[in-house]
Amino acid sequence: MITTQAPDTNTVGAWLDTLGKTQKDAFLHYVKNSTSDIESYLYARFLRPGYSGSIADLTAWLQEKYPKQDLRKVLLIEIDSLKMDIDNVRQMTLTGMLDHATAATKISVLQKELRSHIQAVRQLTDGIDRRGLLLAGADRCLRELVNSFEDSPTMSDLID
Repeated sequence: MITTQAPDTNTVGAWLDTLGKTQKDAFLHYVKNSTSDIESYLYARFLRPGYSGSIADLTAWLQEKYPKQDLRKVLLIEIDSLKMDIDNVRQMTLTGMLDHATAATKISVLQKELRSHIQAVRQLTDGIDRRGLLLAGADRCLRELVNSFEDSPTMSDLID
């Protein structure tokens, strides 16, 4: 049976208290300006001592302290709005409120804007996916290096 727990923002607060001032300030500056919870989570894992809590806890803490606007969601809402605008122009043409030449111009402009919004959403999604994969790979690589050289104090000092 799977049990779920509500995210605990105190986990992140307790971890932040263990960081030195410069690391804490650097992390807070990063999360304040970052748009990705995943990037913030991976950044926290790279610090010493690394964050060992769950991503759900960190995400809840980020939304509490630094709420972010989801740009992809905004663009998707605008896409729906543009589709409705195009339909409205077509309806206005059918009812005779707009002549066909004006309607064609308006529809052309709206469709161009719609295509640019769709392209922006696609680029945003692709960029987020790539960054997440790169950071996850870097995190795994560091964990494997630490595990491989944990018995060698000289190498583990270099990795840290």
